[in-house]
Amino acid sequence: MGALSRISTFDSLRTHERYSVWEGVMPLPPDSLLWSVGGSSLENFLVVADAWYQVMCPYLQPGSTVLDIGCGCGRSARTLLRHPFVERYVGFDVIAENVQWCSRFLAPASHGRAQFLHYDLYSAEYNPAAKLHASDLMFPCGDAGTHLVIAASVFTHLLEPDAAHYLREIGRTLAPRGHALLSIHTNPVPGHRFSGTETRIDMDPGYFVELAQAGNLTLVRRIDDLCGQMLCVFSRAR
Repeated sequence: MGALSRISTFDSLRTHERYSVWEGVMPLPPDSLLWSVGGSSLENFLVVADAWYQVMCPYLQPGSTVLDIGCGCGRSARTLLRHPFVERYVGFDVIAENVQWCSRFLAPASHGRAQFLHYDLYSAEYNPAAKLHASDLMFPCGDAGTHLVIAASVFTHLLEPDAAHYLREIGRTLAPRGHALLSIHTNPVPGHRFSGTETRIDMDPGYFVELAQAGNLTLVRRIDDLCGQMLCVFSRAR
């Protein structure tokens, strides 16, 4: 179970072990929840948050609606909710404690702009008892109304049919002038374009672009290394 085994029921009720909650400052999640988003340390959590914030900012416009796929324990929400252009933020995650923590500690500071949702999605490795499959999930946003979609290390855990479905849902929800920032691992098994398990998925970048094109997305920009992954920026194709 790895990082998930570190989480207890009470982690959604507490903040970081070494830092107090200061008035006017969004708190930090406990170490166990940091691990759930790959944050091996608080320093790593903050460095990755800052890197993503810097690449996201150019794609924000006044009155933006943001969809954060796999919002985790609020790594991007902590920065986005301070940006004056973010009018509405929707984040969802498969780990209930992460969503509960964000709803308790981050949503109140958003003054009604933020919503955090939990989906109990099936995973053969992590959540075999769930009934809802990722390929059946409809994102909690209307058609063509989302200005920025982000998925930080989400496609690194999605099996091929689920990845294709998520890309179609991004294409459905993305506004005509919106952008989607999606990261992937790019070292599939030699001779394969897509390989791995839900623990780690790797795919050929060209194949990822093909899947995105089938979901009504067009590649705008590529950053070959952002925090150890490739970042692809897409716009709506039509």
